[in-house]
Amino acid sequence: MDRLFCGQEEVVFYVGYDPTAKSLHVGHLLWIRLVKKLQEAGLKPIILTGGATAKIGDPTWKDAQRVMLDHSIIVENAAAIDKKLAELISFGDSGNLASSLNNDDWLSHIKYMEFLRDFGPMFSVNKMLSMDSVSTRLERKQHLSFLEFNYMLLQAYDFLHLFENHKCQLQVGGADQWANMVFGVDLIRKKTGKQAFGMSIPLLTNSVGQKMGKTETGAIWLDSAYTSPFDFWQYWRNVDDRDVTKFLKLFTDIPLDEIEQYEQMTGTSAINEIKITLADAITGFVHPSVDIDSIKRAAQCGHNLEGRPDVTGIETFYVQKFTKIDKALAIADLAPSVTAGKRLIDGNAVKINNRLVENYDVTIEADCFISVGRKKLVALKVF
Repeated sequence: MDRLFCGQEEVVFYVGYDPTAKSLHVGHLLWIRLVKKLQEAGLKPIILTGGATAKIGDPTWKDAQRVMLDHSIIVENAAAIDKKLAELISFGDSGNLASSLNNDDWLSHIKYMEFLRDFGPMFSVNKMLSMDSVSTRLERKQHLSFLEFNYMLLQAYDFLHLFENHKCQLQVGGADQWANMVFGVDLIRKKTGKQAFGMSIPLLTNSVGQKMGKTETGAIWLDSAYTSPFDFWQYWRNVDDRDVTKFLKLFTDIPLDEIEQYEQMTGTSAINEIKITLADAITGFVHPSVDIDSIKRAAQCGHNLEGRPDVTGIETFYVQKFTKIDKALAIADLAPSVTAGKRLIDGNAVKINNRLVENYDVTIEADCFISVGRKKLVALKVF
C-alpha cells in the first residue's frame, strides 16, 4: 500500500453497499473492520450507498435475480444502515474522516443514449460473459436479465465518478466483486489515462466453507432492532471451535502473539473462555453502548434473574397476566405455535427464571425471563 501511493498527501478509497435489506449482517463486518484499519493508517474512506444500483440488483453468485424494491423501501433501508454505520465508522468533514455518498445522486441523472455512446465501446461483452458470476448462471441456464447485466457497467461508472470528483484511487470490496472492480479500473484508465486500484477481501466463511451471517432462524443483523445484542453475543459465543482464533484475528485488536497462545490451548473449558473473549469483543464493537457484563449474566440464566427484567440487550415481549406458558412461548417467538410450545415443554427445554417448566398449566404471573435450551433467552413483561 505504501509503495502504491507513495508521496500522495491524501489517499481516498471507497467501499459500497446496496441497501437491499433493513440492516447489514455479520457478513459485512469484515469490510467495516477493514475501513477502520485503513482509516487508522491515514486513508480517507468514502462509504457509498447504492441507492441506484439497489434498484437493479447485483447478479454476483446469485441463482436468480433479486426482487425489485420500491424506491421508498430503498431510502428507508439506507437511512437505517447509515445510522448504524455512524456508530462504527468515524464520519466527518475534516482530515481522513469518512464521507457518505449515494450513487443515486448521479446515476439517476444519466441519459441512456449518451451513456451508451460514451461508455459502451469501452466494455467487452466477451469479457463480461467470462466472469464467473455470469458464466455460472449461463451454464445452469438460469435467467440473467439485461437489467442485471448492466450492474457491472454502473459500478464501473461509480468508480470513475468518484475518481474524477472525489480523488478516489482505490475501491475495496469482497472477492465476489473483483471482476466489477477490474471493470472500474479499466474504465478509469481508458477515460483518463491514469491508474486506479482495487483491493478484494475474502468473503467471511466458517471452517466448512459456509458464508457467515445466516442461521436456521435467519440472518444475524448488526442492527439491534432485528437481532438483539444478547442473540448477537450468543451467535459468536457458539461458533465452531475451529473458527475461534481465526475470528479473533479478523475482528479484534488482541495482539497476534496472544492469539497464538490461544491456539495452543485445548480442552472445553479453555475454548469456551476464548469464545467468550471473542463474543465480548465483537459485540462491544457492534453495540458499543450495550452492557456486555449484563448479557453474560443473562447468558448464565439463573443468577438473581427473578423479578422485573432489567438486563440490556435481551429482546422483550409483553403478555397479559396469567397467560399460559405454551401461549407465551408462541408470543415470544420461541415456538412457531402453541402446539409446538407444548412439545418444547414435553422435551424439558423450557425454563422460567432458570426453573424447569414441567406442565402446560404454568402461567406467567410476573415479569420474568423465559428460555428455551441454552441459546435462546427473552424477557417477558406482564400487563
